[in-house]
Amino acid sequence: MNKWMEAFMGEQLGGPYIITMQNLLFSILFTIVAASFMLVIYRVCHDTLTYNRKFNITLMMLALLSTVLLALIQNNPLLSLGVLGSLSICRIRTNTRDPRDLGFVFWALAIGISSAVGAFTAGVASSVIMGTVLVVFHKMEKGPEHQMMVVRGEKPQLELVQNLLHQAGATVQSKNVFADTFELVYELQMKEAEEERLLNRISNLEGIRGVNVLAPETKVA
Repeated sequence: MNKWMEAFMGEQLGGPYIITMQNLLFSILFTIVAASFMLVIYRVCHDTLTYNRKFNITLMMLALLSTVLLALIQNNPLLSLGVLGSLSICRIRTNTRDPRDLGFVFWALAIGISSAVGAFTAGVASSVIMGTVLVVFHKMEKGPEHQMMVVRGEKPQLELVQNLLHQAGATVQSKNVFADTFELVYELQMKEAEEERLLNRISNLEGIRGVNVLAPETKVA
């Protein structure tokens, strides 16, 4: 235990780190702990609509794989070239739902790399700073979410519905008027209670066939 603590506190960034079975196990353990902290931050910074549990698990796998791969190839240039050539044929076609996910991918790689080279202090410091910054910015930007409201009804109610939505501060995104009916798509940002009152007021109007509130980032065809 004392030897591991000395390795944790005494290694310099970029300094020699001899891979033994004991050091490899300690690196993997450090990766699991640091990646678990990253996954907690990932969960805190995503709401129920954007949170992806499978992607969360993938981040843990990525951190562990980068630790093991770098630990195996850091002292073998020929093996590193072989691994690089093998990875170059891999093509990832998965689109990220949230731009922040790309940042978490690089964070997972940074954890794996710092663990594999023995830069544990740098890994801890960078993870704590990164997590703190993300949580602070997430709390600062948290507020009423943008929602898309779709209203369908009979044409005589068109002007009244538009006035109600404009009074609520909504902005028009799409407006389709047919012979006897209409369809309006508005973007609004308000608290849940205010949104519920507006929805009930519009849906109770005579001639309204439907009112739908779509989740954030939902595209309307």
